[in-house]
Amino acid sequence: MTNFVIGAVVGFLICVWAIGTTPGMAFNSLWIKLQHVQEMSAAANQAYDAMRPRATEQRQFLPAPVPAPTQVDVNTYR
Repeated sequence: MTNFVIGAVVGFLICVWAIGTTPGMAFNSLWIKLQHVQEMSAAANQAYDAMRPRATEQRQFLPAPVPAPTQVDVNTYR
């Protein structure tokens, strides 16, 4: 776990150095992007929840009604 944290921090600092900005500005920009992703994810979850019915509103799929057989005159098919 510590290797991951060290790698993330070093990778972040290398990216900051590569784009030529300060670590504070880069972190602020990263934080704003993460908030935007979180907002978009919440909106997508709300849209998904609005499309599907709730557990109490589940649709019941009943079998299709089959008409009862009618009496057919035996002589009809001869």
